Amino acid sequence: MKIFKIYLLLLIPMVSCVNSKGNESVPSTSTEESKLEKDTVHFNTHITGSGSPTVIFESGLGTPLNNWHQVQTSISANYKTISYDRLGIGGSSATESPRNIDNLVSDLRTLITLNEIDGPIVFVGHSLGGHIARKYQELYPSNVVGLFLIDPTNEYLYDAVFNEMTSETVDSMKTAWDDNFKNQPIGVYNEWKEVDGIDAVLRKCPLPTGIPITILASYQESSFLTETNAKLKKELLSDWQEGKANVTILETTNSGHYIHLGEPDWVISQLETFLMNIQ
Repeated sequence: MKIFKIYLLLLIPMVSCVNSKGNESVPSTSTEESKLEKDTVHFNTHITGSGSPTVIFESGLGTPLNNWHQVQTSISANYKTISYDRLGIGGSSATESPRNIDNLVSDLRTLITLNEIDGPIVFVGHSLGGHIARKYQELYPSNVVGLFLIDPTNEYLYDAVFNEMTSETVDSMKTAWDDNFKNQPIGVYNEWKEVDGIDAVLRKCPLPTGIPITILASYQESSFLTETNAKLKKELLSDWQEGKANVTILETTNSGHYIHLGEPDWVISQLETFLMNIQ
């Protein structure tokens, strides 16, 4: 049972399912959403506000754009903001393209091009969305002036936890979770299938040193986030920060993985400060 709980902890930061707490539920889809099209590809988007830099919200695994509703509404008072459903998620087109990091970033690039955004851009990435934002920044550094990461996935978390398990246990748990995700919408499952490969790529994509980065990390106690596992999470985040004066880590115990849903006012305040410092 202890091993199973550790494994669940491992997956919670990557798997962006709706939290069971009422204050972290995803609101209904905004009526202001629209479609951006390229050939037969449709991106479901919510674009609102004006001002620079442009703030692009990148959701966690399998999560639709409406999880940003409250934060985006506030930030759009002073900045142009964009949230969107990745292909295969929510109201965007289905896709047969593997949901590996290269294709996720390519789709994001298409979205940005369709909106004629040359920069500057600040990415707000939650969980898996942090991976996508980081990889985009690596490929197009001149366009990105800041990363604001909300409980981002750490590419070494899997190995760190698996090292404490037998290979048989690891295989059994992976099979169980894969079976579970096969019962999710196909777009969610297709993202899930690429998790290991995405982590492998991001291990060669260290946090940049030339732009400000703020990381919000949840350490709310739960049956999964034990004292031992919280320590492991903190050590991995410290590794990200080591030798990088541009990286700020802020911690909370007042909300779970969906910090922007559990503590929207705090997230908005920190993001507004982050954006003002960039200007």
